[in-house]
Amino acid sequence: ISSHAQSLQSCSGGASGRVVGLIAAEAERMGALISVMLDFARGDSGRLGLALEPMDPEALLLEAFERLLPLDPSRLLLAPALRDPLAWIEIDRERVQQCLAALVDNALKYATGPVELALSQSPSSVVLHVLDRGSGIPELERAAVVQRFARGSTAVGTRGSGIGLATVTLLMEAMHGQLVIAEAPGGGADMQLRFSASNRPPAP
Repeated sequence: ISSHAQSLQSCSGGASGRVVGLIAAEAERMGALISVMLDFARGDSGRLGLALEPMDPEALLLEAFERLLPLDPSRLLLAPALRDPLAWIEIDRERVQQCLAALVDNALKYATGPVELALSQSPSSVVLHVLDRGSGIPELERAAVVQRFARGSTAVGTRGSGIGLATVTLLMEAMHGQLVIAEAPGGGADMQLRFSASNRPPAP
């Protein structure tokens, strides 16, 4: 459907072109939804395939920023690099990019103002942050909003499927990580992807 709609859109104009554009967008949205539902099914049966490898979290976050910047160049920010060297993390690169894309999409949709990608670390973990300056997620709702098809009170009036955070939770657990929902400094949401710190690979 999507490919046919795109072909029609290229040769349609005016109102017809807009209608065909809507069809193409809906087809793409449905395709993404089907992909997520397949991930849920694979996760439930223990067959969610992952390609784990050691990765530099700074390079990972920079890649995410460059991929996602076109969504809203005026709002998406990348925090300055940390002074101390970061531990590496063992992850599936594309799946982490999928998680970051879902969190950034949510932040741009439900919050106003800038959305920032940042890193932090402790002796045992490395954390990728997506911070916004919206109304945040009330603490009493945080356990519920990561369930499938659940939406928080701050999402009322905004279109959504209620599967974004559930997908992130599924993928993070498969990578032995954790999605943590916290309050950002100064208000807003601090969505955290937490991974165990791993040793850097030896220099070639």
